Amino acid sequence: MIREGAVIAERSNDIQNNHGQVINSQIQEMMTECNLSWQQIDAICVLNGPGSYTGLRISLATAKGLCYAQSIPLILLNKLDLIYHSAPNIHDTNICSIIKARENEFFAAIYSADGHQILPYSLLSKEDLLKEVEAHEAVLCVEDETYKAEFEQCTHVNVSFNDIISLCNTYFIEGNVADLLHSEPFYLKNVYINKINKL
Repeated sequence: MIREGAVIAERSNDIQNNHGQVINSQIQEMMTECNLSWQQIDAICVLNGPGSYTGLRISLATAKGLCYAQSIPLILLNKLDLIYHSAPNIHDTNICSIIKARENEFFAAIYSADGHQILPYSLLSKEDLLKEVEAHEAVLCVEDETYKAEFEQCTHVNVSFNDIISLCNTYFIEGNVADLLHSEPFYLKNVYINKINKL
């Protein structure tokens, strides 16, 4: 939770398969801890992808439910935008933000030195990604340091709470809020469902 640009409460959960079980109780814990009512909440911000199907579905469904029930604006953050805004010297060069999607596939977007997106959100093979980076003379920026094993040259970006707060505040001030009715997780790839045959 954020108040006047500072984190006043936070919760995390490292267990992969129980987010849906704990997210609402953790939110209520923070509300109680900070002695807040829903009437004091100006907006709810959620990271909306690209990413895994289950994680995005749970987080957005929770955020939308609260926003509908309490008439609160919803702000959606894109992870590729967040990496770009967190990158050092973003005004000096073109930046390519990437997130690994699957083996040899990456979510990517390229931003110009003046902040405009010159390659829209894309799902690219490693080969095509490197071609785009070369064509746009972009610096490859990653949040996960393990990507350095796959790319000869890339810049590690540490996305901090301050970076998230800054982007949330910018969107809120600009009135960049989501349409609750039509908001949906931004997967950027097809969802694969494993079918189990029952005898």
